[in-house]
Amino acid sequence: MDDDVQFAAETLPGPGSVTWRWFAATPGVLLAGTGLLLQVAHPVVGAGVSQHSDFRRRPWTRAWRTHLSTLRFVYGMGDGAQAEGRRLLEVHKEIKGVDSAGRRYHALDPHAYAWVHLTLARFTVDTAALFGDPLTESELDQMWCEFRAIGLALGLKEQHLAPDWATACAHFDEVVRDILEANQSTRDVLDALIAPARPSRYLPSPLWRLLTRPASRVLRLTTVGALPPVLRERMNLNWTERDQRELTRLARAVRAVDRRLPEPLRYPPLAYSLILRARLRHRWAT
Repeated sequence: MDDDVQFAAETLPGPGSVTWRWFAATPGVLLAGTGLLLQVAHPVVGAGVSQHSDFRRRPWTRAWRTHLSTLRFVYGMGDGAQAEGRRLLEVHKEIKGVDSAGRRYHALDPHAYAWVHLTLARFTVDTAALFGDPLTESELDQMWCEFRAIGLALGLKEQHLAPDWATACAHFDEVVRDILEANQSTRDVLDALIAPARPSRYLPSPLWRLLTRPASRVLRLTTVGALPPVLRERMNLNWTERDQRELTRLARAVRAVDRRLPEPLRYPPLAYSLILRARLRHRWAT
């Protein structure tokens, strides 16, 4: 490992990093469902969400909390990654039990915890590949060094983080092939995407369905299309050549629009404010 990569492996990402450039990029919202499905398809994660989370009753609240958590450990919001890691460990230490198949689980199972972290890195790579320019080999290695640093700050041990991106990808494929499954949590996530719950009981159901139908169709297309084919089949999700053509056209349109947007519109407002704040701190420090 050269000196630059070694330095990156020991340093949390900041302005100019591959992770910061792509993790919160606005088009990534179209792949958020894919990342969540990959996470809850893991038996440990799926059981924990099904038995201990309020996702089914309050998906919007749950999604917002998850968004804030990722901003803390990726972009350093609040007290940063180390503090968020301590908070997450505390929140998850009592999430345990027996799943519907009779298997004991604990949310702090290091393999499951590391799997969730790997899906976030994969989400970053897929966002760039589908809606921007695919990351180069050196950018992929750099991104994974940055994610390793985040993982260590969150409390993961080095032995549970692949040493390089090629090894991480091989592990990803192995988990998809041998461990992931369709379960109650994957069904709940798909239901939330296809028929999202009303954010307020004062919003009439017919109007809500009318407003969300186009977005639900797009989210179903991007979510299912970005899943590994073997997992689509395992979840009995139909995917046709026509679907693939529609996804290709959609990605091309999103990519063209995103490239023409001014930088402040290429990120959600809160994420962009964190990026600007970090840039200013860096300038003051130099």
